[in-house]
Amino acid sequence: MKRVLVTEPMHDVGLSLLRDRADIEVIHAEDAKPETLARLVPGVHGIAVRTAALPATLLASANELQVVSRHGVGCDNVDVAHLTARNIPVAIASGANSSSVSEHTLAMVLTLSRRLMAVDAAVRDNNWQARGNLIASDLEGAVMVIIGFGRVGRKVAPLARAFGMEVVVVDIALDRELADSMGCRGVEDFRPELANADFVTLHVPLDDSTHHMISAAEFNMMKPGSVLINCARGGVIDEAALLAALQSGHLAGAGLDVFSVEPPPADDAAFCGLIQRDDVIMAPHTGAASHGAMQEMSRMAMQNILDCFDGTLKPDCVFNHAELAGR
Repeated sequence: MKRVLVTEPMHDVGLSLLRDRADIEVIHAEDAKPETLARLVPGVHGIAVRTAALPATLLASANELQVVSRHGVGCDNVDVAHLTARNIPVAIASGANSSSVSEHTLAMVLTLSRRLMAVDAAVRDNNWQARGNLIASDLEGAVMVIIGFGRVGRKVAPLARAFGMEVVVVDIALDRELADSMGCRGVEDFRPELANADFVTLHVPLDDSTHHMISAAEFNMMKPGSVLINCARGGVIDEAALLAALQSGHLAGAGLDVFSVEPPPADDAAFCGLIQRDDVIMAPHTGAASHGAMQEMSRMAMQNILDCFDGTLKPDCVFNHAELAGR
């Protein structure tokens, strides 16, 4: 009998896969507090996790653990290095939320370019004269730079192209043939492209190489009046530098679905400054929160656990596959 801990509520589409197996015992955590998980992890063979923190100190007591499966694709809440050292795969719901996040990205682009928050407020205030000052920016003919041409970036590109945008895709392991087939220009370094970009959107994982990859120097390189969208991870941008770029008028706006600390501390100076601005649209990390994505992430998270137990876990669903393969 394999014991699987589910740290947080997940869609029944996935949970039913576990219940249908007679050799699986499902343990539902009543909450995701560290002390609760610490009590439940000893003896489990699999962990299905959304956003709960799984540090090495907690995972170390899971002495029979065979797999940790993320209800999503980012793994910054999981100590991957610890699990890799133990030869334990960290599975991800590869591609499950790509459509949702890409649509969320375009929603932020449209909200900012059409100034929807301001025009909505004008109608509610019966201020029809405001329409003379609330002029939108066209997407057709605008340049979008997509940093990260992975699962989400590859969904954003054709959506932007459908609006008639000129699209530049950036990736350190660029698939030039795919970029060309989508009518996009592909490059490996984003910095030379910033001066010509009307919109810059981020779709990279958070690691040592991407932490604060957009900071004061990069904001200074960006085209005056441009817009930044971050639906990746909060730590890839320097939020204080973003606030400064907005305050100076250098940037026209920003869309933020993610933050360096979630939820942001009430006394965080950068967040307090950003939240007061009407040229910034924010969401509480809901890029993947569509009905379809929630079902598919749950299904894949549980299927990955079962596949691991059965010896059929797909390499492209393993976040630390390269590290495990090199051991």
